[in-house]
Amino acid sequence: GFISASISYDYDTNPEKRQKTPEFYGYIPARANKRTTIFVTMMFFSAGILLIRCIAIVLLGLIGKLWAFAYIGADLGLYLVIKVLRGDFWYWIPLGGSLEILSSV
Repeated sequence: GFISASISYDYDTNPEKRQKTPEFYGYIPARANKRTTIFVTMMFFSAGILLIRCIAIVLLGLIGKLWAFAYIGADLGLYLVIKVLRGDFWYWIPLGGSLEILSSV
């Protein structure tokens, strides 16, 4: 939770990004106490989502291992499909050939 909140916070409070794309960046207010509130909220929200996903996998595993593996497979499959549709699938290291595919997955 802390890392994703830190990345979001740093990106949003970057003056260059706020100036370049004000319609996207700027959801974190300028006042310090409100910034702290937003940061803590983002941290707990992100940790909560991770906790819910872990509990879902555990509960599906209690029903049957196949259900847990199906959930994980569907989740990863949907993630990869979205990356391909966005044109964001290829990893940035130019390894060439099948190593590029392997490093992208």
